[in-house]
Amino acid sequence: MNAQDLLSRYAANHTNFAEASLNGINLTGADLIGINLSQAYLQNATLTMAYLNRANLSQAHLNRANLSGINLSQANLIRANLRDADLHGAILQGADLRGADLTLALLIDANLIDADLRNADLGGANLMGACLRGANLREENRKYTANLRGANLHKADLRGANLTGADLARVDLRGADLSEAMLRGADLSGADLSGANLKGAFLTEAILVQARLRKANLVNAKLERANMKEADLAIALLKGAVLPDAILERANLSEADLTDAQLSRCDLQRANLRRANLKGAYLTDAYLARADLSNADLSNASLVRAELSSATLFGTVLHGAMMPDGSIHE
Repeated sequence: MNAQDLLSRYAANHTNFAEASLNGINLTGADLIGINLSQAYLQNATLTMAYLNRANLSQAHLNRANLSGINLSQANLIRANLRDADLHGAILQGADLRGADLTLALLIDANLIDADLRNADLGGANLMGACLRGANLREENRKYTANLRGANLHKADLRGANLTGADLARVDLRGADLSEAMLRGADLSGADLSGANLKGAFLTEAILVQARLRKANLVNAKLERANMKEADLAIALLKGAVLPDAILERANLSEADLTDAQLSRCDLQRANLRRANLKGAYLTDAYLARADLSNADLSNASLVRAELSSATLFGTVLHGAMMPDGSIHE
């Protein structure tokens, strides 16, 4: 079937093209709203700037297709093959992409607001500048877990996105906006979050081993029981962050702002806290063995029962701090 045949039949109110063989077809700018292309073969097809709002493309074969600028809002793309497809600037708002294969897909500046990406494979995909506000990438009984391993999310908009349990290991999230995002139990080991906005994000039990968070905004972030071993948090903003029972062994927190942070029972052994601002921080029962607190400001902090016996306190400001024995430092 060629493009003219398809467009003629669609104009005559024939919308069912399930399992059609349309490899390499050129439908640039076509108006095909609501069309049924489930299980259709569209490899190497060109659908740039086409309108496929609410289309059914479930299990369709769209690998290597040119879909730049296409409108697929509210489309059904469940288990669709979009491997290596060009979706630059595509509109996928509210689209259902559960189980879709988006490996190596180009999604630069794509609109994925409120899209359902559970169990989607975005391994190696380029999502630089993409908008994923409110997108659903959560883990659900380990059945629906989005794979974003190795993806490029540089400066992506992920505000309020549900990334619970998502695989974001080694992902490029530099400058990304993850404010209020749900990242509970997410794997961010080795991820680059330098300069990212994680204000108010939920990172409970997240894995951030060796993650790069230099200059990241983690104000009021929830990081209970998060594993941040050897993470780089230099100059990061952690004011009011909630970190009880978090693991920060050997983490770099030099010059970080931890004003009023909740760090009770936190493992900070061998951590670098040089020149860190810990004014009013709550460090009750914290483990600071061999931690470097040189020139850090611990004014009015609570250090009750904290392990400080082997910590470096050269030039540390302790005015008004409650010391491990319960006394107030003069």
